[in-house]
Amino acid sequence: MTSVLDHSADLVERISGPAESFRSWTEAVRRRVMRFEFDCDRPRAFTGILQHRSLGGVDFINMASRRHAAHRGAPQISAADSGFCVLTLQLAGQLRITQDDRTAVVRPGEYALYDSSQPVVLSGSDDYKSTCIRFPTSRLAMRGSEPLEGVTARAFDCAGGLPATVWDTLISLNRNLGQLGAHGPHAVRTTLELVGTMVREQVGAAAGPRPDLLERIADYIDEHLADPNLGPARIAAAHHISPRRLHQLFAPTGTSVARV
Repeated sequence: MTSVLDHSADLVERISGPAESFRSWTEAVRRRVMRFEFDCDRPRAFTGILQHRSLGGVDFINMASRRHAAHRGAPQISAADSGFCVLTLQLAGQLRITQDDRTAVVRPGEYALYDSSQPVVLSGSDDYKSTCIRFPTSRLAMRGSEPLEGVTARAFDCAGGLPATVWDTLISLNRNLGQLGAHGPHAVRTTLELVGTMVREQVGAAAGPRPDLLERIADYIDEHLADPNLGPARIAAAHHISPRRLHQLFAPTGTSVARV
């Protein structure tokens, strides 16, 4: 079975070019991503590559580097670079993200989100490679009852369902950004709508099941009991969620999808 990393393999190879020193790389991150303070136990041995492109108000950043840590506290957070989200698609190595009193270890094939308006600590391994998407938090279209801190610094698997679709779409969009022409801004807007849907779904998973969604799923199952093709994958698709999310919804109820 083809995985999201199979589709991303050529992008990993494309994160190449002149390696920058620790000082020049950190300056590039501050200039193109946001303000951080950095720590590195081997600054003379450090090398890093940063590729940055923007379209439609969204930044696409490919990064590869040796081991280092980056942190943002109150002195680094300013009006100019707050109000953004950074979605990290981990391609190789590991990234530790600490925010909102939580730490996630993000491995290849997983994604994670952090909020530029809040303190954050990032720590990358020696073989760190990722694609980061920076966009205004407002593009997520979060509702007041959906706090973003419910999903920051959490590692989410991109295998299957909507997360895999979003991963593949972002990787493809990033790869072809320079060839989209007049269609580029629309492609970015549409993709960010998918990202927003995925993040809002994860907010719901972190907050617990929504009774109205569970009721709709139960009604759908009752209406289609005679269908021999009825199963978790079809039920999830009919409600625009992943099979994994479907099972997560039913876990706290003490029953399973098959028993409804």
